[in-house]
Amino acid sequence: MSNYEDKGETVEPHGVSKINISAQNGSNVSAPVILNSTVKGNINISNYFPGTGPAAEITDTSSLITEYKESLLSEYAYITEYTSRAGEQVLLNDRYIEPLIVQKHREKKERENEMRSRGERFFNTRESNQRNQNISLDKLFGAENGPKKVTPRAVILQGDSGSGKSITAQKIVLDWASGELYARLFDVVFHLRCKELSGLSEERSLLDLINCSLTPNEIAQILKDIPQRILFIIDGFDELMLLASKEPLPPKPGIKSHPLAIVCSLLKGRMMRESFLLVTTRSNAVDKLENILKMPQCFMEIMGFSEKGVSEYFQRFFEDEEFSSQVHEQVKRQEMLYTACFIPVICWIVCTIFKRKGKDGVVTSELTTTTSIFVDFVFTLLKHHSSSSQHEDLDLLKNLGQLAESGLPKRQVLFSRNDLPKAISELPNIPFLCTFRQQERTNLKEMFGFMHLSFQEFFTALFYMLTDEADAKIKIKELLESAGNGRHNEHLFPVIRFLFGLSNKKVSRLILGGSSRSTSTVIRSQLEKWICRVIEKCVNSFDIWFMSDFILHCLYELHDRDILKNVMKMWDRLGIAIHWSLKGIDCQVVMYCLKYSLSIVSMNVKCNAKDLKMLHPALCKCTSLWLDFDSLSDTDVNLLTSALGRRKDVDYLNMEDGALSDESVQTILKTLSGQKSVGNIRLVLKSISDENVNLTMDFLKQEMMGRKFSVCIASQAETIHASLCSEFTMASKNNSVWYTVGHSEGHQGEISEKLDLCYYQGFSKISFALCPFSAIPMTEFLKSSHNLRCFSGLKNIEFGVNVDALLSFISCVPGLTELDLRAEYLTDIWTSKILCYLQVNPKISHIKFHVSNLMISDDERVCSTFSVFRKPFERYKMHDSEWKNPSLTLAMDRWAHDTAYGSSGEPAHSHCLDKPALVKLTLSFPPLEGSSVIWGVFFKRLYNVIQLTEQCPELDEYTDSLFLFLHSVPGLKEVKVWLNNLIESWAAGLFKLFLSCSSLLHLQLKTSMSLVGDVESLGVMREDGVRLSVGCNHLNYIDDCCGIDLFKPPEHKVVPCITIAVTDDSENANADWRRFFQAYNQLKNLTECSSEYDESVCDLLSALHSASGLKKVDLYFRFMTVDGASRVLDLIQMNPSLSELAFLAAKRPETSKADFKKDYRNEFSSVHRMNESDEDSDEDRSNDSWCQSARQMSGDSDEDSMSSSPLSDCSHEINDSDQLDNVERILCSDIRMWKTLSGKCSLILKRNDSSPSTQSLLSRIELTLSEPSGETGSDWKTFIRAYNRCNGLSVRSPAFDESVDALLLSLHSVSGLKKVQLTTDSLTENWAPKILSLCVTCPSLHDVCLQVENDKRYSMQNVCSSFIITKNITDSTCTVDIRLDRDSMVEISPSFISFTFPCSEIPKLDGQELFEILEQLKCLEDSCSEHEELVGDLMSSLLSVSGLRRVGLKISSLTENWIGRILFLARICPSLQEIRYDCIESGGLLLEDVVRILQSSQMDSDCRIIITGLKCSKTTDGRTSRSSSACDEKVKVTFCRDSLTRLFTIDNIETEDNNDVDLEDLDDDDIEFIDL
Repeated sequence: MSNYEDKGETVEPHGVSKINISAQNGSNVSAPVILNSTVKGNINISNYFPGTGPAAEITDTSSLITEYKESLLSEYAYITEYTSRAGEQVLLNDRYIEPLIVQKHREKKERENEMRSRGERFFNTRESNQRNQNISLDKLFGAENGPKKVTPRAVILQGDSGSGKSITAQKIVLDWASGELYARLFDVVFHLRCKELSGLSEERSLLDLINCSLTPNEIAQILKDIPQRILFIIDGFDELMLLASKEPLPPKPGIKSHPLAIVCSLLKGRMMRESFLLVTTRSNAVDKLENILKMPQCFMEIMGFSEKGVSEYFQRFFEDEEFSSQVHEQVKRQEMLYTACFIPVICWIVCTIFKRKGKDGVVTSELTTTTSIFVDFVFTLLKHHSSSSQHEDLDLLKNLGQLAESGLPKRQVLFSRNDLPKAISELPNIPFLCTFRQQERTNLKEMFGFMHLSFQEFFTALFYMLTDEADAKIKIKELLESAGNGRHNEHLFPVIRFLFGLSNKKVSRLILGGSSRSTSTVIRSQLEKWICRVIEKCVNSFDIWFMSDFILHCLYELHDRDILKNVMKMWDRLGIAIHWSLKGIDCQVVMYCLKYSLSIVSMNVKCNAKDLKMLHPALCKCTSLWLDFDSLSDTDVNLLTSALGRRKDVDYLNMEDGALSDESVQTILKTLSGQKSVGNIRLVLKSISDENVNLTMDFLKQEMMGRKFSVCIASQAETIHASLCSEFTMASKNNSVWYTVGHSEGHQGEISEKLDLCYYQGFSKISFALCPFSAIPMTEFLKSSHNLRCFSGLKNIEFGVNVDALLSFISCVPGLTELDLRAEYLTDIWTSKILCYLQVNPKISHIKFHVSNLMISDDERVCSTFSVFRKPFERYKMHDSEWKNPSLTLAMDRWAHDTAYGSSGEPAHSHCLDKPALVKLTLSFPPLEGSSVIWGVFFKRLYNVIQLTEQCPELDEYTDSLFLFLHSVPGLKEVKVWLNNLIESWAAGLFKLFLSCSSLLHLQLKTSMSLVGDVESLGVMREDGVRLSVGCNHLNYIDDCCGIDLFKPPEHKVVPCITIAVTDDSENANADWRRFFQAYNQLKNLTECSSEYDESVCDLLSALHSASGLKKVDLYFRFMTVDGASRVLDLIQMNPSLSELAFLAAKRPETSKADFKKDYRNEFSSVHRMNESDEDSDEDRSNDSWCQSARQMSGDSDEDSMSSSPLSDCSHEINDSDQLDNVERILCSDIRMWKTLSGKCSLILKRNDSSPSTQSLLSRIELTLSEPSGETGSDWKTFIRAYNRCNGLSVRSPAFDESVDALLLSLHSVSGLKKVQLTTDSLTENWAPKILSLCVTCPSLHDVCLQVENDKRYSMQNVCSSFIITKNITDSTCTVDIRLDRDSMVEISPSFISFTFPCSEIPKLDGQELFEILEQLKCLEDSCSEHEELVGDLMSSLLSVSGLRRVGLKISSLTENWIGRILFLARICPSLQEIRYDCIESGGLLLEDVVRILQSSQMDSDCRIIITGLKCSKTTDGRTSRSSSACDEKVKVTFCRDSLTRLFTIDNIETEDNNDVDLEDLDDDDIEFIDL
């Protein structure tokens, strides 16, 4: 007879029938099969097996299981703690807290985030992760946790050392035995401890390994009868050393084998296949386990305690709730220690230490250091989880420290196996390290990490302690030097703090087993010196507020009285300043360190009333205090006033909550009156009444007037409704006395329910300042303000009367200078009254008036926020008109309303066209006495507008009505508008408002509330007329939020972007500005270049041309077309008032050659015209002064026939430019044009593109035009098309000649062309005849310059760096200037050539031959024979020019050969009038030698010879020197033939400053040693 009753569902194998039988007591049931059956009732069971003879009666297993459970209840109910002695076991249920168990593999980023976070943030990081859903013990084998929702047969429970795996396994066994866990799932639970099994070597069976109250035969019967309802818990798999043998594993429980083989067979499912497994292991063995564990399996990770679990553990450990709360509060303040408490062993160590101190010791005694707790943890785990010797353990710790230290510079917290030191890499089980596999692409990478960053920091410090003395000294010196930079290396601070803790003598002996080591002594000395240096460095800087916390913790961790005395004595001398809050540092730490200090400069403390008693001795020593308490009661007042003392600086005294009596408040105020200075004071009372307000005011008037103070009395939260107000503040600052009344009525901005009525919160703050101070009836004011706290309806007459009473009271207050009003709900009527009052009171210098919800009569909101403020800004942020009478600024905002009241948390309007057009409006206007504005009309018109979307037909009507009202505001200075889109009617209306309202200084329209700068906007301001900017706002209006950088060119983030300037004429308001903005919007919407794009550009330019007094236009478009550019150039010539115009285009994206013709967008183009003087500027040229003087603008020269020009044959090519999608696009980066006051214009085309496919042959073209004569204008299209053809070409291209000839010929279509300057990347010999031909065919042209880009001027491909032809209208001559440059230390000689001849001889000049000679000459040194020969050819080429008048050469130094060439030129060319040499270097002939050679010549010519050089002196050995004080002066010497002697003599000597030198005043040395 048995009494076994099944308590749950049966788990049966597939294919077996199930029979359910119920019977009353004493009944008999027969059945052919009774396996896998659920039986209810007290019955006798007999099994009959047919064919086997008489029935054999089997013992009932239920009774065996019952006995087994009873034995487990007594055996597993207790646990033995690490420090338990005989008889000191504790109940498991008194200690066990369910850990945080998750079913997932944490990713690398997750682990790094958790490991780096600390304190409450650490727990929040883990628990806020949605993937970290806690799985309770009863759900470990739930089907939802298995693969494909199948109940797992095996569960892996991974956890780090000390995370609570073993105690969790014991808890599962105990709860099963008591019937609280798995009663429906498992009939039997067997517990195998791998630590015990690993010590067995002789062969045994599974029956032998199951160590319990049952005999092997009884165990065998259970295993045989119900294998599918058995759970095996294998605890500590990582402690097994599995066999590598290939022998077959035992399949039956009764077969004997090696214990490890039995476990392996059980894990693989060879034995007891139908049973369930729960295997606990450390992370390092998970890979091995999952490879041998049977399927289906499930992975779980035990992550230690949650934050709630830590709190519950403390409660269960101490039992006394107050004791537990005190300990938990103390630990929570120490962030590093609190973080480590997620490990159950750390929790046990902390609680054990506090339990020994006792309840009283928590507050009065010193804490055990964090370092000592970490040391206890490490050696506790080593003692109970390692069988190594002490020496081996220290080596292990040193290797772990080496690994930890290696990651410190890189802030690395996860390591690969290659990062591990070899000594621990080969260990099968590495303690203190967590192992996991990180999925990288298709592979799994093994990674290691410490349990938390705190442990890595601890092991780093431990590594230094265990290192040899010499190495430790070097490493720690580097560490301390790096950490000396304060916050920049804040991550090093925890390591240093642990170093201080490990340097404690007791702790270091604990590590070394009682022996001492010299390393700790050396480190202790280093740390003492370092912390003294840190204090000296930081004591007079703001860093001390940050470093004081760290310094005190370090000293506390060290716990060395002698060092503490020395450091505090030094700090005391420098001045101790401490700043901390409860979460940053503990009171015991502070008091331990400060007990040896005599005085403290300042303390900044955030704490509770309990800490006040402990901190009292330190507070009494302070001269400056900043105190913030969470709550104070009357019993704490005496202690507080005692700490405050007298003659101190009480900068801050705050209470978050409390219930002080009036007597306590007076006591505190009396103490404050005796202080040197008082800052902000906030005291919380039970309730605010007339009595305590008057008492406070009277006291402050008598004791504190004339001093700076701020005293606030606040009402306790529970009694706010019974108080006159929630806060009352009286403060003295800036020679004014402030009164503030605050009201708190539920949540701000919400409607509250009172007595079934809808109540709106009214005024939340009323504050005003008096200067000078005068007595006011405060009781009357408090009662009035009390009546303004809330109202029951929008038409509440009583509330309106109270608003009038408030304004009446404020109007009667003498000396009112500042006013601050805050309200949650107000109607337009009440707001209008207040706004009218503010507008007519200019004497109130500072105004703040804010309404969170402005309501209109029909219970609808005008806007979500409405505010008015007035304050004088700093002068450099103000417009001049604001200095004497700063404006009132009125702002309304609907954007917050739309966001808050949208459905499902989304904005109320999803599509931009469905959104209300107006988002926010801001007005600025000066307060003026006698001004009358009916603001109620404004609110109604504003309400009408904000309800409308862009598609509403009434929008224009209501908008015009609103603008009409704005025009009536007296002195309106600024308008700012935020719209959802730039609406044409709004833009045009606002601009017309600005033009017609002369008082307006600035107008701004934006299309987004975002702070980023790439939003569409419009700006208008008055500055030298009226300026408008649309697209981007590039106007620099000075105000308090100006974001324009004056030192950077404008950056265009919105396309198109247009800026214009017109005269300040009200007539401009009548122009068709709507057409202008329509054209702007059309350009904005056209993202592809087309004929419509050109039409829109035409419309926009036409609208601009119609504006009166147009002065400046800046255009930035998406594209630049030929038609658009030509119209822009025509505009500047057709509009006489236009003085400046810029045209830019968006940057063209890079394209391939195949797509090049499809995307001819400009990168950048600009047309610019400005007022300049009539004189030409030749600054871009680098020629010397005498060449500059020869190139003056001259009149027309003789006109020659064009028939012989090479340009005449290609006129038909100009009109054959590429047609791309019917729109011609310009490939230039910059086009500029300006006009002087006389009407002369200059045009510049520039290209900066580096792409070979779009790079222009001519990177720059500059044209100068004469004043328009009224004749036919220039054909700009022809010119621009020809320029476009030069893009993508080089001088070697086959189309070079054809394209360049077409371009030069197109210049004839430019009316009044006077000057041409071309910049190319390569100046070769084929350029010369083309330039000379241009001079012939274009008679109006006076100046032609061809030059090479600066960065390519030294290229060997260039014949020369510049080629300039200048016509002189006075004498009909032409001057050719050629400059040669070479990137070498040796100067080309000649490096500059200039010659002048009659203009009529230009066609005869062979430029090709001249350039060929120069091409060879520039590659030769001055001294070689080939150079002499080529110079001779050059002279011959010059002599071939008929009528040659002047020749100028720049040479390296003057030699006899060069003098000989002078004589040769003068003799052969009788027309020559002047020869000039400019010598660059020294070392040539002396002046006397030049005179001698010239006088000895037989030349009979009147040619003037000019030679320039450097003045120097002569040494005694006859060599030239630069030692004279007159050295390095540039001297010009002119030689002329004497009319009498016919000899060359010195006619004049000039210095660089052009002062003539009298020859009679020169000494012989001065004349004789001028080095030419």
